[in-house]
Parts: sequence; structure tokens; C-alpha cells
Amino acid sequence: MLFQVIHTHSDEDCPTRTAQQARASVKWWQAFKKTPGVKVMAGMAATLDHTFYITVEADDYQTLERALGPLLSIGTARVSPVLTLDHVLSMAETSAHRAAK
Repeated sequence: MLFQVIHTHSDEDCPTRTAQQARASVKWWQAFKKTPGVKVMAGMAATLDHTFYITVEADDYQTLERALGPLLSIGTARVSPVLTLDHVLSMAETSAHRAAK
């Protein structure tokens, strides 16, 4: 399954606020990318907004939740299952996603 993770935190809670926190964040990110059952498709940050956007493919929600671990302990995270646009548009062509009347 594909998931979109949107994580925001305050300036005070920024995981790169100090050199020690930055090193811990780098260590977590490197480990996260190697987590069995989780494939990082993209990882981006809007630094002025203190927001991370991470798109992953994961075996299941529980595997992803465990892998996100420390990130979930600061700020706020929204984890949503998503579909590719190719998938959505092919569903639209067949009306597969519309409610029956």
C-alpha cells in the first residue's frame, strides 16, 4: 500500500534544532529507509514550514507506524493511504469509484 505522511512540528520541537538532534534525525532517516516492509518513494521537507512530506510503500499500516516511531513523538503526523493518479484515473474511466445509484 502507498501512504502519504505529512509531519509538522514547531520551531521549538524541530528535530534538527541542535547538532545532537540533527545527528539523531539523520540516523533515524537512514534506518527508516532500510526498514523491512517499507520502501521510501520520496522524502521532502518545507523547512520554513517545519513540515516533512514522506511518500512510502509499506506492507501494512502497523509496519509503517513502528518505523515512523520517533517522528510520531514530536509534532503532529497525518498518515493517509493513497492511490497513484494512474490508478484513480483508470477507476474513473470505469466509474469504479462512484457510488451506485
